[in-house]
Order: sequence, then structure tokens, then C-alpha cells
Amino acid sequence: MQIRSFGRRRALTQLGAIASVFMAPRALSERSAAAAADWCGSAEIAELRIPGEDGWFGRLAPRGSPLALTASPGATPAAPWAISLAARHRGRRYRNPTLTFETGERAQIALENTLDEATIVHWHGFTVDTANDGAGMVLAPPAGRYDYDFIVRARSGLYWYHPHPHGLTAGQTYRGLFGMIVVEDAEERALRTALDVAWGKTDIPLLLQDRRPGPAYTPDAADLHHGFVGNLATVNGSCDARLDVATRAYRFRILNASNARTYRLGFADAAGRSIPFTLIGTDGGLLAAPLRCDECFLSTAERIDIVLDLSGARIGDAVQLETREFDPMHFDAPAAPGSPATGHVHSHAGEAPSGDATTARETPWPEGSARRLLTLRVRQRATWRGRIPAQLSTLAMPAVSGAKERPFRLGFAKGSWRINDRVFAMDETPIEVARDASEVWLVRNYHTSMPHAMHLHGFQFRVLERETSPDALAPLAVDDKGRLATDLGAKDTVLVWPGESIRIAIDFRHPFPGTQTWMFHCHNLEHEDGGMMLRMKVG
Repeated sequence: MQIRSFGRRRALTQLGAIASVFMAPRALSERSAAAAADWCGSAEIAELRIPGEDGWFGRLAPRGSPLALTASPGATPAAPWAISLAARHRGRRYRNPTLTFETGERAQIALENTLDEATIVHWHGFTVDTANDGAGMVLAPPAGRYDYDFIVRARSGLYWYHPHPHGLTAGQTYRGLFGMIVVEDAEERALRTALDVAWGKTDIPLLLQDRRPGPAYTPDAADLHHGFVGNLATVNGSCDARLDVATRAYRFRILNASNARTYRLGFADAAGRSIPFTLIGTDGGLLAAPLRCDECFLSTAERIDIVLDLSGARIGDAVQLETREFDPMHFDAPAAPGSPATGHVHSHAGEAPSGDATTARETPWPEGSARRLLTLRVRQRATWRGRIPAQLSTLAMPAVSGAKERPFRLGFAKGSWRINDRVFAMDETPIEVARDASEVWLVRNYHTSMPHAMHLHGFQFRVLERETSPDALAPLAVDDKGRLATDLGAKDTVLVWPGESIRIAIDFRHPFPGTQTWMFHCHNLEHEDGGMMLRMKVG
């Protein structure tokens, strides 16, 4: 395949004009899902499922009206998830709806729980008060409910929701209680016009989740220690999916909804040559300016917003979204016999666990190994008339001159992953921050550890620098502070590698009365459930 316009020296200003002609992918509605083949039961490549106006991940805009989400059994022949969040709105039925809000909109959501275990929903990336954060301090019991009422204060961008009941988060997330949130504002609408993209057609969300055959969550001791990874790569619930595209630019908003797996994402042509893309946003919304990239790491819970220009492709070309090979750096020592991590150090390289889970690893996909995730097939010619603006947004940096520096250490001891040698306790709050303060957090990961995706509730932060990063990150650094392209935006989750130190700046101003409590934890969900989490009090 030849893609003539993808040279490394090509500047952003040379992005070609393309027309409003585009391919129209199939929506993942209840009707199309019910008619589809088994979600990963066929050797045939599946068509990528695109969230439509109803059904699985359908786009639902409450626009200020109350909404009920019902946690319930949700398996279908076309979906891998055993449970889901069902909704009805204006005559349409949804499973795990993609909630769409305007910045400043009031959200009134009732969570109704018909499961046989307690649950709660966390609005990942949102600045909401303790009562609405869904951090597990209060739960909706079986046959119970929990009511949320908050203002959406987030910048435009891709966020998500998922369960957060302590000890049950990993299993409930894997089994299906999660979905995407899209926040819009004037900045976002101006960008969409400039890019000449339309949601569900040329502006497409990609939800990544690695899975094992079947909907069950069956971790062994090694999974609980390193994180539960699967041998199947799904995008929007489909394995080895394809998407027919035109010779124009596409916007992809990518969420890593895996329990533990990190991806090294990039695009390549049929000959394996890397195809660059433009990064325009991260966890907390748009960057200040676009940045051209060849690849980037995406750890669990992180999001990226990118533009891929296919205007130089030819009809019949194929472009792969892939995760590339890297060292997963699981350097931690074996746990003591009888601990939750009993077993041996491994990177899920294919050893079969005991019991019924043996078939789940018949075709292992080791952490850090390469795999194709999605195939883009160029089937139609178009002319793109959009452009990527030189300035995308106004992005503030917290004032850090004279700010308090707070240290954190990540490591394994006494049978569990820990932060500052502590594990989570419901009645302990070891982090106390003054209201309206700005702080710099220095997060150090022991060199005998493994990567940890650290997530802060309630606030977005900015990455100031990376130090003593592993060699694999050196080619991806974009400045003399060791930062990656994905470090330049607003963040709520950051991956800290073994032996690495990261400084982040946080502005703790918030509009809520009194003292509020949030969480700081590893978003490897098995680590979170195992206690790698601390409570934080602000006020």
C-alpha cells in the first residue's frame, strides 16, 4: 500500500482539504446487535460497531431532564458483557449509553440496582462533590438505588463512568458496568466545524477492552497481583474489527476500558510502515495546540483524542490500528506463600491457571506484545475541506511557585500493592489538603515494581516532568522535561513506570461547601480492589 501524503516532514499546515463525503458506519443499535453474529465466535472479521442513537453505547443527551440507569443482567448474543446499565429516554432503549452533556448542565441520575451485589457509579474525570463522586463510601444495595444531582463542570472531552464499590470494582467493570461520557461546549463545536467531522460517521469513539472467552470474570492469584488481562482484543465490543473509510480525515476518541492492560498505539500500512496521526486531546479535553505523533502509550482509564488524515490513501488501501511491542516491566518479586499474590512473577505469557479458567488462555496474548486492533479499509474517494486549527483551546497551568511538594511512593510489600506503604482503609484519610491550595505531587515508583496508572478523583492535573524514565519512553519525549505528548494536556490518570518519578501540579480549588473527600489510587483495577488506594480530604 502507498499512502503518498504521509511523510515524516509533513507539517500540520499541509493537511489537505477534504470534502463532506464520508462513509456511514453501522450503528450498534439493539436491533443490529440482536441480529449480529456471536461477538467473538467467528473467524471472520467483524464490522466495527459504532454507537448510534439507541442500543449499546447509544448516544443519550438528557438535556437537563432526570435519567434512570438500571444495573441489570445484560448479556446478548452480540455483546460480551454479562451485566449492563440499561436506560429508557424519550422512547428509546439503551445499554451502557454514551451520555452527552453540555458544560454547565445539571445532571440528575438515579442508579437503580437489580444485581445481587451492591454497586455504585463513579463519574471518572468529573469534578463533583463527595456525595456525587461514587467512590464507594456509599453504595446502592441490591434492590436499592442511589440518586445523583450535580453540575457538569468538565471541559469538553471524552470521559467515562464505571463502578467503584471497593473490592468489586474490577469484576463489575469487566462484566459490563461502564460507558462513555461526551462533554461539549462552544470550543468543541467550533473544532468540529473546523475539522468537518460528524459524530458516528467521521468522529468515532473507540472503546478498547481485552477479554477472555465468555462473560465471566475468573481471576487467579497471578491476575490479582499483576492485573486481569485477556487474550482477545475488542474495540467497541468487536474482535478484529474493520471499518470502511474514505480518503479524508477521521477523528477517533479512544478510551482504554481494560482492567489492567496498557497499549502502545499506532497506525501502520500493509507493509508495516508507521502512519503518523495528530493528537488533539487527552483525559481532560483538548490540548492547547495539536501535536503530531507516531505512537503513544495508553494505560487503563486514559483517553486520547486524535485525527488521522487518510486523504493521501488510495482506494483498496488498508490501515491498521495496532498495539506495538514493548517491555511491560513487571519487575516485582514473587509474593510470599499464602498472600493474595501467591504464585509467580509473570506477564501473562501463557501459563494456564488451574480450574475452569484454563481455556481462557488457550491463545495467550502476553502483556506488551503486538496485535492488530482495527482495520481501516479505504473504499471511497472524498475531498476533505476541514483543517486542524493551530490553537485548539486555552489550557491553564496551576500556579506552582512556592507550592507544597507532597511525595508518594508506589510499591509492593506484605502481600499487597501500596501507596506510601499504606493500603486503603475506609475510616482513614492519610492525605489532607488545604482548601484552594495548589500542590506539586512527586510520584515515585520503585524500580522493582511494575507500571501503575495513577488516578485522582475530583480534579484534573498537569504533568510537570518525568525523571529516570525507562529507555522505551526516551524516543517519545517531546521536551527537555521528559514529558510525553499525552502529558501535555489536562490529565486525571497518568502511568508511572518502574524506577520513574513524575511531578504533577494540582489546583485544589473547588466550589463545594465544607470539607470534601476524594480518592487517589492505581487504576489497574485489581490493584485498586487490593487496596492500592488512599482517601484524600480537601478543606
